[in-house]
Amino acid sequence: MGLFGSKREGSSDLPPLQFPELPKSVPSFEADDSFMGGDAGQIRSAVSMPSMNQQVSLGTEKPLFVKVEKYRDAVETLRKLKERLSDADVILGKLSHLREEEDRELAAWQSDLERIRTQLLDIDRKLFE
Repeated sequence: MGLFGSKREGSSDLPPLQFPELPKSVPSFEADDSFMGGDAGQIRSAVSMPSMNQQVSLGTEKPLFVKVEKYRDAVETLRKLKERLSDADVILGKLSHLREEEDRELAAWQSDLERIRTQLLDIDRKLFE
């Protein structure tokens, strides 16, 4: 005796299995350029064009995949670089302004020294005449 009752031979509650007919040909799933819009095709060709300093193996074209995290890191790095470049520009402007002020001060001191020198020479000449 079985666990779930006795087996009845010859009686089946299920209808016989019927399989669907398989297609005679297999559809092709090749990339179709008309599927991609004009912009997508241009983007694909621009991305796949190698730059001058990259080595290219002849006859092989590989797609370019970038992880979102790496892209975000690159964007963040570019933002920081722009920020630091802007800071450097501000600092150089301040240094230039300070240099101009310093040059004006030095020129004023130079003129004061010349004025004092001429006065001393004038006094010396008057004393020893």
